[in-house]
Amino acid sequence: MPLLRLDEFNVRNQSQSDSYRLKGMPVHSDLTAGMIADRSQEHLGTVSDLLVNETGAIEYLVLDLGSSLTGRQVMLPIDRARIDHKENCVYAMGMTKDQVEQLPAFTSERSL
Repeated sequence: MPLLRLDEFNVRNQSQSDSYRLKGMPVHSDLTAGMIADRSQEHLGTVSDLLVNETGAIEYLVLDLGSSLTGRQVMLPIDRARIDHKENCVYAMGMTKDQVEQLPAFTSERSL
């Protein structure tokens, strides 16, 4: 199933999605010293884009890992993300910084 960036999906379907609110949200690990915590301060990156399927359902969050030198972006599966609208952030569920860095890379040239 092909994936589209959220902007591409909305242009094709002439719609505007509430998912835009996720862009720019900070992403944190929900682990602290190996234990699941209610709130963690380990910053992993920022949501820079969303990848949706042909029905508009989110499949991946594109995370900017914040390295100004490499500009590396990775794809976090939506089933590994917990979106906390109250705290205005996203948690990478059960993932360490090292594990997030090993996620598949995203580039704008990548064939989806």
